[in-house]
Amino acid sequence: MNVLHAPLNNRGFPGFYIWGRKAPFYFGTIIMTDIKYKIIRSDRKSLALIIDSEARLTVRAPFGTRESEVADLIRQKKRWIIEKQKKISSLNNKHSPVTFKNGESFMYQGETYTIKYGNVSKIKISDANIIVPRTFKKERIIAWLKREARKLITERIDKYASLIGVRYSTVRLSGARTRWGSCSGKDSLNFAWRLIMCPTAAIDYVIIHELCHIMYKNHSPAFWAMVKRVCPKFKEQKNWLKNNRKLMDII
Repeated sequence: MNVLHAPLNNRGFPGFYIWGRKAPFYFGTIIMTDIKYKIIRSDRKSLALIIDSEARLTVRAPFGTRESEVADLIRQKKRWIIEKQKKISSLNNKHSPVTFKNGESFMYQGETYTIKYGNVSKIKISDANIIVPRTFKKERIIAWLKREARKLITERIDKYASLIGVRYSTVRLSGARTRWGSCSGKDSLNFAWRLIMCPTAAIDYVIIHELCHIMYKNHSPAFWAMVKRVCPKFKEQKNWLKNNRKLMDII
């Protein structure tokens, strides 16, 4: 992707143009209301407001849209924007970055555990504590989490693949931070190892979702009907994952 920096666009606002898609689009940060936002111009037909996982507002707009039109839309949707930003910020505050220090807490299979370093030869779980050998560094704890994730996810995949009646080609765990899971056109399943922090019910939903994609390469009513047959409360798990998306960023 090539980036051409420009001091001002043709309307006098700072920003830069980016080429590499079907059409160039303008990107810049503008404050014309009491809400800070980023505007991205492209070859589209309508305005869209997007609030990301860090509660930042982005406006996607067609070329030629006046900044005053964008500001008017933001003023009209001000209450909705503020409510969404507050909700996202509140959810993000639930999950702080994990550094694996002694006494620190983090989620494992949906439960909160306290890390304690002790005279043990391997990591073990005792009551609400995860006991870690004193010599272990962050990398070895993460390696343990990945092994536990692979073990649990593989077991759950085999269970639900048999129940649904599908066959997958391969299973891969990755460090993905934007998707909990995916299914390729060749029926290869991919899952984020950070799922190990989620409750088993949420993990099951992600697995069932991707296994159903082996039969339906879309999100059609038939696809969702199959998901619901196997996971009747899938909407609850879907919402949990959405509300706790910050887990993907804390380790």
